[in-house]
Amino acid sequence: MPGHASGNTGTAVLASQPRRVFNADQMNASFGGAGTGISLAAFADNLGTESIWGKLFLYLAPIVAIAFTVVMSWAFAKLEQREIRNQNSKAIATVEAEINSPDCSLVRKQELQVILQALRDERIAYRL
Repeated sequence: MPGHASGNTGTAVLASQPRRVFNADQMNASFGGAGTGISLAAFADNLGTESIWGKLFLYLAPIVAIAFTVVMSWAFAKLEQREIRNQNSKAIATVEAEINSPDCSLVRKQELQVILQALRDERIAYRL
């Protein structure tokens, strides 16, 4: 098989794909939270800071902005974790299909078993 003469078992593909739970989406959530806070502060200013509702919105704006940021960061993290879980499941299915293929040599099956174990270990390590 091409690419197997160098002794590469395919684990380099696994090592080259970084697994992270937070990324630039967290920054986008922060911008959303900041926008929410500014909007609420502007709304409070429009109500007038002398009224009880204006004071309430003015003081609650930072709390709502922080809460919005936390919720959005959590949602982005969960979506990314779901994407990683789906990629891991597809990789496991692909490796298992190749292992079960009648055209797969014994040496290749052993290489694939190592890759399969690494994928399953990754699933356990990242609680996928």
